[in-house]
Amino acid sequence: MPEESPTDEQLLARGGPRRSLAFVVNNYPPKVGGVELHVSALAQELAAQGHRVTVVTLDNQHPGGFEHGVEVIRMPSTRTIGGVLAFPFPGARARISRLLRERGVELVSTHTRFFPMSFVGIRAAKSLGVPSVHTEHGSDYVRGVSAFVGLASRMVDWTLGRLVLRGADRILGISSASVTFVRRLAGREAVVFHNAIDSAFFAEAAVAGAPPRRLVFLGRLVKGKGWERVLEVAEALLPAHPDLTVHFIGDGAERTALTEAVGRSAHSSRYTVHGYLDPARIRSLLAGSILLNPTELAEGFQTTLLEAVAAGASIVSTPVAAAAYLQDAGAPVRMVESSDAPGWTAATGELLGTPGAPVPAALLESMDWKGRGRDFIDIVSKLGPA
Repeated sequence: MPEESPTDEQLLARGGPRRSLAFVVNNYPPKVGGVELHVSALAQELAAQGHRVTVVTLDNQHPGGFEHGVEVIRMPSTRTIGGVLAFPFPGARARISRLLRERGVELVSTHTRFFPMSFVGIRAAKSLGVPSVHTEHGSDYVRGVSAFVGLASRMVDWTLGRLVLRGADRILGISSASVTFVRRLAGREAVVFHNAIDSAFFAEAAVAGAPPRRLVFLGRLVKGKGWERVLEVAEALLPAHPDLTVHFIGDGAERTALTEAVGRSAHSSRYTVHGYLDPARIRSLLAGSILLNPTELAEGFQTTLLEAVAAGASIVSTPVAAAAYLQDAGAPVRMVESSDAPGWTAATGELLGTPGAPVPAALLESMDWKGRGRDFIDIVSKLGPA
């Protein structure tokens, strides 16, 4: 049965100050991606804390309704380009403004500079006279693409991206690199607002005291994510570690190339290419593993690294924001430049002989959405009318 709207009494029972907040975004689950997971987790946490939360998104396939206490309004759009980018039809801003006005929305949240709905959301907020908060998930111009796509994406950043960043009343960046990029692109100052996870869920699987027995890659199988490096490291280490297995979790345009490369290996039986998995299965594979994250893309703040640490995994990664943050917090993280092939094998081999250690409670708490939800309300409470 469809979920019903929470009553005023139910909202009051959840305690805390109650506000009416809206997220205006291009994509939302069941579409899968880092931005989608960030928005849905934050929206659900805010609803759990007693706020009225509305999500307006583009989706031609799924109906709207209440999901986990969040009202999701799905609007028609053009066909999606690359599974990510779609455009609302003319009149979307006026329709969104009307919908948000009917719900008494006091603040509009948008995400990622180059999405059309970020621009529409900020315009809708201005038409209603309410503040807008934009969260930037990128840390640089798009990488790992052809020269033509790279130039086109920069043109979008220099036009639509700057309009979004300069139009928002407040900007959050999910890492220090995102904050720096916002300053470089738009001359605006942003506040760091890290990604988060359900720490308790992943920590349930953690097992301390045993050396890792799995290598795991978790991410999109696309150019620049580095699955080739994982295969290279595994081929170097598998002969000396007869109990070691290798798991690729995710899907993408290069899955066929990965499957073919695994099939050519003398150790093919010790590899598994899983595709997408549910969170419980991901958690079980991360526990007692080493997560390899050789990405060369302009990543934001990868929640996969947080999930791995919470589940008791060690990490070898390129020097991305989440890896640096976790290493500074004392987590078992080694950072290696993407070009240092021997360094990747050496760092992974060292961790194979290192038993996992319990994750400090303070670190788990700092990575959890409960605290991040309170942080978000603290930030928006300081904003007056637009």
